[in-house]
Amino acid sequence: MPGTRQKDATAQNSESPGGNSEPEKPTNSGEQVDLNVDNDQEETSEEEVEYEEIEVEEEVEEEEEEEEEEEDEAEEENKPSDGEDAMRVEDEVEKKKHAELLALPPHGSEVYIGGIPREVSEKDLKVFCQSVGEVAQVRIMKGKESNGYAFVTFKTKELASKAMEELNNSEFKGKRIKCSPSQVKHRLFIGNVPKDWTVEDMKKVVAKVGPGVISVELLKDPQGSSRNRGFAFIEYHNHACAEYSRQKMSNSQFKLDNNAPTVSWADPRNSESSASSQVICYKFYT
Repeated sequence: MPGTRQKDATAQNSESPGGNSEPEKPTNSGEQVDLNVDNDQEETSEEEVEYEEIEVEEEVEEEEEEEEEEEDEAEEENKPSDGEDAMRVEDEVEKKKHAELLALPPHGSEVYIGGIPREVSEKDLKVFCQSVGEVAQVRIMKGKESNGYAFVTFKTKELASKAMEELNNSEFKGKRIKCSPSQVKHRLFIGNVPKDWTVEDMKKVVAKVGPGVISVELLKDPQGSSRNRGFAFIEYHNHACAEYSRQKMSNSQFKLDNNAPTVSWADPRNSESSASSQVICYKFYT
């Protein structure tokens, strides 16, 4: 039938690709699955990256902790012990004391002034002596006598010599005074010195004990030129330096090798006799 065929042909044309309406494309389930797999791989990669970052951070933290521990150990090793701290403080105190002693005027700067009135003060005497030059110290000694006496230390030996010239037989507070060299001692006698010691050995010991050593004298043994007679004379910068070393060497723990030395002020007569004897002498030039 012509009418029916025409309808069928029209229907076929409408379903053909060349028609005006396009049919819906079926969903490809295979492609959907592939997308899900890709998403899972991306999430896994992100998790791996995050895990690697955490591992790196932990390693950095561990390295930093190790470095801090090493630094702490190094500081602990370099940190001085209590004993070392005490020794360091003691050394600093000793150095300061030595500097103070060396800053005092040298031997020969002190004069003796006798015949001063008993009521005179140290300030009065200092003002009187400053007419000569700078005065470092004044010590007034008052005994039972009607008149007192004093020791005046000038800044230099030259000023002390000038004072003896200008102040001797001068008038002070209505009294005629005397001004002469002070007999203050600055040399030590050290006995029981090991007889095989050289002057260098002695010099090293006394230089460590205290400051201001000027010279060391060892008398030679007449029986053998390589040996000494067992005693020495030590000359110091001033009385204060000598007194400081005298006290140090008088300690029962102080030894010259295994010998316990005898330490006392040197008698001026011994000084004169040593000058005329055969001695080994070491002079310090400072």
